[in-house]
Amino acid sequence: MRVGFIGAGLMGAPMVERLLKAGHEVVVSSRTPDLLPPHWTVVDGPAAAAAGAEVICSILPDSAEVRAVVAEVLSVAEPGAVLVEMTTHSPEVARELADEAEAHGVGYLDCPAGGGIAAVRDGTLAFWAGGSAATLERARPVLAAIGDEAKLRHCGPVGAGLVVKLANNYLVAVNAVASGEALAMVREAGIDPSTAIGAITTGGGANAQLANLYPNRVFAGDFRAGFKLGYLLKDLRHALTLAAATGLAVPVGEAARDQIDEAGQEYGHEVDFGSVARLYGW
Repeated sequence: MRVGFIGAGLMGAPMVERLLKAGHEVVVSSRTPDLLPPHWTVVDGPAAAAAGAEVICSILPDSAEVRAVVAEVLSVAEPGAVLVEMTTHSPEVARELADEAEAHGVGYLDCPAGGGIAAVRDGTLAFWAGGSAATLERARPVLAAIGDEAKLRHCGPVGAGLVVKLANNYLVAVNAVASGEALAMVREAGIDPSTAIGAITTGGGANAQLANLYPNRVFAGDFRAGFKLGYLLKDLRHALTLAAATGLAVPVGEAARDQIDEAGQEYGHEVDFGSVARLYGW
């Protein structure tokens, strides 16, 4: 398929490579074209990437960038094309943009990804899609090339994929903070944190941050950006906005936001989200 791809950053770049290896024709737009491989087809701007594409993918920082890119894409997208928006942002904005796309005869999926950069590279990335089943089927060859088709979940109408992703990242944030506190408690009590992790991961307190983030990154002092702390903070804020719109009180999430915000102020927002552990002496 001919694929327009907008946003070739930490996540987007390996996605493009997987699409090329699968035989798709990919035209890329990026804010940093000079950093892209010479064998890519790189064009100047989202509209140029979207022109003539059957599927248009974008993965961007937040809702403001998504709005701007979708406006450019819809100015040239052909009726019958599908816009696959992989940015984690506001479900409400996604629904508004889906209505605009429909008016142009363009299908729209909110399709955030789960698993991080390593999952893109090894083909195990998950996608949580919101939109019609028919639109998802049209985009399936592209999504299957990027990630694991067995982990491609149709969550419901437009916005549903983002709701699920925000719930996921809410738990990522809460577990990263809670695990850091729990392991600091173990450390201060004189117990080897690695021993504690080995025990807890077979019990009811198991979570992915405890099993992976802390032993593989934090204990090694590796805070290079995989999933940027600033992006997790942004996602958590969207999750809290979603909760507030339903009238739901989420004090645990608010406490995690405060800790992650503090880490961002202390260490910057471009470091890995595991940097929140540094607040607890790691």
